[in-house]
Amino acid sequence: MNEIFELLIGLEKKLHSSTNRHNSDFLAEILHEDFFEFCRSGVSTNKLDTLASLSEEEPKQIYSENYTCSMLGDDSVLINYHSFELEEGLEIKHTNRSSIWLRNPANQWQLRFHQGTPYKTEAL
Repeated sequence: MNEIFELLIGLEKKLHSSTNRHNSDFLAEILHEDFFEFCRSGVSTNKLDTLASLSEEEPKQIYSENYTCSMLGDDSVLINYHSFELEEGLEIKHTNRSSIWLRNPANQWQLRFHQGTPYKTEAL
């Protein structure tokens, strides 16, 4: 099970690189046909919307940490983690993230669902 979790965390991290975010072949393969996302901004997107928006995205690097993984079934995994970006050495856009990965009949893992929720770092 740990091997699966390590593989999927690696795939999540690949999605954080601008090189991969601009690679439509990589994205078309890694995103499930029925991919759906609740974006950090509050917008909801599907696979086609995501492919279009990422192709126009300004280059950036997303950093991530504190991964937890849970098997939902033999071919499905839930991943939760925290992410942020760096701007002039400061951490910005802290986000709680959740992903559901499904293994397809070809034994390939694909991202089926993703949600990014802004993380409030100040005390209430």
